[in-house]
Parts: sequence; structure tokens; C-alpha cells
Amino acid sequence: MKSKICLILLLLNLVVYSQDKTIYVEYKVTLADDGSFTKNKMFADDFLNAVKAADQLVFGLLINDKGSKFYQVDTGIENSFEIDAAKMYSKYMGVIYSLEDQVLKEKQFLGQDIYLKEKKVENWILTSETKQIDNYLCYKATNTYTVVNIKGTFKFPVIAWYCPKLPYSFGPLGYGNLPGLILELQVRNVNYHSKNIDLRTKLDFNTDFLKKATLLSEEELNKKIDEFNNFGGK
Repeated sequence: MKSKICLILLLLNLVVYSQDKTIYVEYKVTLADDGSFTKNKMFADDFLNAVKAADQLVFGLLINDKGSKFYQVDTGIENSFEIDAAKMYSKYMGVIYSLEDQVLKEKQFLGQDIYLKEKKVENWILTSETKQIDNYLCYKATNTYTVVNIKGTFKFPVIAWYCPKLPYSFGPLGYGNLPGLILELQVRNVNYHSKNIDLRTKLDFNTDFLKKATLLSEEELNKKIDEFNNFGGK
């Protein structure tokens, strides 16, 4: 029932907000320690330095009639090990496009721009819990983030606060598919929070890169990486 109500709100708002313009949302990111990142003394200092460096990162989300583009905003900060670590811990590895029914994540591999294609996040659990974010009434939705490694399969919480008054089903890191713009997103210990919203920005993006881009599934990308490793990078 809650999901039907949210869908109705989204459809009503779409009448007011026509997608003949580009929307820009600016996000900051913060990192927290859930106990596992500083447990290993060998990596604890690196993580704590990344926590401090994350304060220098700014991310942008552009939304137009083609979809969305999530990217690191160039603020003139010098690249460093701490900045790279902050981006890694923030789960940002490159530009992310959300187009139609798929998400494309940029991967630098063998000197080529390769995009990992993923399905949009589904199976959100919509709740009636609300809170105000920058004078926007937002609703809470939950999901899970799955990590598979040699130690096993682990599931971590995902919490999104979306605003039906802003009927754009996008958000940070390619998350979206909700009846409203995500103004705050928590994935495990990472929190993206909106700092500025421009409903008529002069910024924009296009999808011309798709004409030359290589789009791979996760299985195909892993196969290429294995082939590269097996041949010693030759």
C-alpha cells in the first residue's frame, strides 16, 4: 500500500516537474568506522587518514531526460594517496551513469574506458518514517549491499532518504529506482548527503560516449582481468 501511495505521488509530481531541463545535486561524503576498518592495525592509519581526506571530496549528480551522471567534482584539490583511499572507501571508482534500465560504472582497464553494466537496484523496502533534509520532506527506504569475497558472502545495510516532491528516481553511486530523488544515502559505513540542489543548472551531459564505450557484465570484466593476470600483463 505504501509503495502504491508513493507511486501516485511521483506521477502527480511529474505533471509539475517536466524533464526538459537538467537538475544538479551536490553531495558531500563522510566515512564512519563500523569496527572492522580499524581492527587491523596495519590498515587503521590509512583508513583514519581517508576519513579526514573524505571531507575534501565533492560529488555531483546531473539529471536530464536521458538519465543521470554521478561524478567527482573538480575542486582543484591535489591528488594523493589519502584522496585515492577516501574515494575507494567511499565506494567511488569512477563516473557512474544511470540510463534507462541499467547502471554503467566506469572502470579504467588496460588504458581503455570500460563500463561495468549492472541492473538498477530493486527490492527496496519503503517505510513511513520521515525526516526533513534542507526543508524537503524525505521518506526512508532500506535495502542491502552484498559483498562476496574469499571469506564468504556478507550483507550490509543500505538506507536511502528520498523526496517524492523531487520526482527524479536517481541518487549517489547509481542508487535510485525510488519514487523521488535520494538526498541522503548510507551504504554500510559510507554516507552521502546533499548540500545543494539546482533545479535549472546550466550544466549538462550527453551519452555520446556509448558509441565507442565497451560495456561488460561483471562476469565478462572478471574474465578479462583473469586473462590479463594469467599472461602477466602482456
